[in-house]
This record gives sequence, C-alpha cells and structure tokens, in this order.
Amino acid sequence: MRTKLTNSTIPLLSLILLLASCATIPPALQGEYSSLTPAQAKANHIMNKKVRWSGLIIHTINKKDKTCFEIVQTETDKSLRPKRIIPKNGSRFLACKEGFLEPQAFDKRMVAITGNLVAYTKQNIGQYQYEYPVVKTDVIYIWRKQAPINPVYFSSFATFNTFHCGYSVIHGYCF
Repeated sequence: MRTKLTNSTIPLLSLILLLASCATIPPALQGEYSSLTPAQAKANHIMNKKVRWSGLIIHTINKKDKTCFEIVQTETDKSLRPKRIIPKNGSRFLACKEGFLEPQAFDKRMVAITGNLVAYTKQNIGQYQYEYPVVKTDVIYIWRKQAPINPVYFSSFATFNTFHCGYSVIHGYCF
C-alpha cells in the first residue's frame, strides 16, 4: 500500500526536518569527551581529561599571555546549548585561551567549551575560597542569544522564514 503525500503533510514534514536539524550538536563541539562534570573533577582532582562543558560566563580575566573565563556550569539541552537556569549546587570552572580576547564580546554569554583539564586554582568568591578546575580550551563556542518564543511564529508555516538555529563557526571561535 502506497502512502500519498498531501499538501498538508509536506509543510509538516519540512517543519519536523527543520526542527530536528537544529537539535544536533554543532560541528565545533562534536567528538569524544569525558563525561566528567566540574564538580566531579574538583572532588577527585582529576587531570588530563578532554572535557566539553557549558555554562554562563560571569567574569573575564585578561592576563599577560592568556584570557580566562569564570564560568558557572549549567545543564544543557540535546544540542549542548546551556539552559538559562543556574542550579543552586552548580559548579564553577575556569576556561583559559592563549592570547587576548575582548571581554565585552563574552560578558554574560552562554558558552560551551572543549579542552583539556590541566590544573586547579583557588580564588575568592567574596570571602569564600573556591577551588576551580582549569581547562586549557580548544574551542569557545558562544551561543547566540535566544529571543523569547513568540506564538506568532508558530501560527503558520510562512512565518518560519525568521527561524534559524543560531550558530556558526569562525576561526575556532564560534559566534
């Protein structure tokens, strides 16, 4: 028995394919990485593991030869996009990249990073001394800010021309 495609099923199939393509992991973040979390790394002082972590940049530290980002880890969706909810028991980590990176380009942005877990360092958060896992980063993937979901975009197929996945890769940094 053959199934006939109707005019109403073609837009539905197109929509499903469009949404499925946006749920994939961006190419810059694909690969084999440890399932280790920043909290697990800190508790066990594990070193030399390839990690892929996500979160919110809360502070940028420009040093003489590198730029480090203080990141609060968040949960991610299927495409590794950080969720905007910061858990009460969340962990922090430092992601460092050689050279100067403009702090304003990264301030309060959601990112995913890949790199090697290379060290631990202690710094104060207020009066509390916090131990950070330090990652020497290969990729810093900046997620585009998401607009709030507007039901108008879902009212007809014709309005999907403004929908996009929201990422691209340029010279190892992602915008």
